[in-house]
Amino acid sequence: MRFSVAMCTFNGQKHIGEQLESLSRQQLLPSELVLCDDGSTDNTLSIAEAFARQSPFPVKIVRNPDNLGHSRNFAKAINLCSDELIALSDQDDVWYPEKLARLAELFCSGGVSVAGVFSNGDLIDEASQPLAGDLWGSFVFDVTDQRRFRSGDAVDVLLRRNVVTGMTFAFRSSYREQLTSMPVSWNHDAWLALMLATRAQLIACPKHLVAYRLHGNQQIGVPITSKEKLRYIRNHGLAAYVQHSRDRNMKEYAGYAVQFDDLEAVLAKETISIDRELLCKVRAKAAHAHRGIENLSLSRIQRWPKILGDLEGYKQYSPTGRNAVLRDLLL
Repeated sequence: MRFSVAMCTFNGQKHIGEQLESLSRQQLLPSELVLCDDGSTDNTLSIAEAFARQSPFPVKIVRNPDNLGHSRNFAKAINLCSDELIALSDQDDVWYPEKLARLAELFCSGGVSVAGVFSNGDLIDEASQPLAGDLWGSFVFDVTDQRRFRSGDAVDVLLRRNVVTGMTFAFRSSYREQLTSMPVSWNHDAWLALMLATRAQLIACPKHLVAYRLHGNQQIGVPITSKEKLRYIRNHGLAAYVQHSRDRNMKEYAGYAVQFDDLEAVLAKETISIDRELLCKVRAKAAHAHRGIENLSLSRIQRWPKILGDLEGYKQYSPTGRNAVLRDLLL
């Protein structure tokens, strides 16, 4: 099976060399790398061009005349890919040598019903040193949800929160047309994962096939850790942490409200092939997000009966399930 790799770059000179080198060490080499740069002003392009001159596979470098932003740049790179399978790559992570070979095995074993595959991964810091935990654990993609994913409930899992990190993700190029209806409020990996899961099979591979880098400049990081929470409280005090957390969760609810209102609008236009059950779930997810915004704007006493009356909504649609009930009661 042949993989195109779609990579997007923007001022990534610090780590892109390590990522490009990891592509060249793949046991199953990609047939091409399509790299779309979004207006870098550092040495990102010169590093990529030097790699292209000695790469064991063809490298196509595209310089965007205007900055497209993360997701639109990925949509462009994806549409420039020419092979059956497309693997997404960020500029600052590391792929282990067996990554593409293992993904190819999973596509082959599942046949044409498999639309996409994503994996777990290790966590590393700016200096490529290992960190505790793993990628799935950081997003609370636990054993229960992994079992639900395998048993056919992938859509319900993804409606709670996206667990498909782009740099672990590969999909059949025939599904890239789904990007044409992607609202600006969505990230490309979350959108593709949900669209693929509604139409075909999405495989979650538990093997650690990548090292995901945590640093201050990344577009989308893992959720805040307990250690970071304690550090914030020590430095700023408990009251400041509570206010910071309330603001962060209000922002999260607002983001979900916009995303799922937009998704509902997209689905509502599909008058012929519309999935009524999916549309109802999307509306329920949006409604839960709007209730979250309303609840956190109330005093703690006022919000208690509303939150306790929405336990099923938390179970179905909160990224952390009913664990979020206590958070919203106390913030």
